[in-house]
Amino acid sequence: MLRAERQQKLINLINEKGIATIEELVEGVNSSIATVRRDINDMAQDRLIEKVRGGAKSIASSSPYEPSFTAKSLINADEKKRIAAEAVKHISPGDRIILDSGTTTLELAKLLGIFHDLTVVTNDIRIAAEINTSTSNDLISIGGIVRKDFCSTYGYFAETMLKNITVDKIFLSVDAIDAERGIMSYTMDDVSLKDIGMTNAKEVYLLCDHSKFSSQALFAVGMIDRISTIICGRELEASTVEKFQQIEKKLVLV
Repeated sequence: MLRAERQQKLINLINEKGIATIEELVEGVNSSIATVRRDINDMAQDRLIEKVRGGAKSIASSSPYEPSFTAKSLINADEKKRIAAEAVKHISPGDRIILDSGTTTLELAKLLGIFHDLTVVTNDIRIAAEINTSTSNDLISIGGIVRKDFCSTYGYFAETMLKNITVDKIFLSVDAIDAERGIMSYTMDDVSLKDIGMTNAKEVYLLCDHSKFSSQALFAVGMIDRISTIICGRELEASTVEKFQQIEKKLVLV
């Protein structure tokens, strides 16, 4: 495959996925890791794509398709850690909390070892494993159908179980957010669980890096008025901050 042809195929793959890992790109163009890394560096220098740790991100219009869990974990990793560090400040000893499935909520789970008497509810197998092995908090793991490659549960059994649980706080993860259209998800699988979780929580915290404010996703989850507090990185554009301030939504930038 000619270099120009290979790079165009890489750009198409990156634009289609929104974020792509090195491994996904290597498989997509059937080239070596060294060749793909070199192409990514060249294309990033030419501002055709954005280089991120372990992969590449599209600079074209946001893709409506869901990146893999690994790809999601690469983007804005430092920002997600800052968001988690702020979120843990909003948890009190003895709280009953829901941790929604997601890469930022997984970062929050890693910080909960400072508590000993929380009740943590989650439909995320990775988060459940983190709470179970690294903390002494009580864990309620929501069962159901497991989403392949994402390690989260959904469906009738998950929804039925969560409907019978009330908590003090939910820490929510979403794929996209807009002041007018609300919060959105790439998949229908977790829409009902997010809705039930918000309904059964006294306070709703939305944890999202700044890229979620310029993303697109197909399925509506709920309107902004259901969110108590949004915690986001300081990278969020000033115009977006102003828009959310105009609707009097509590926005914490870290």
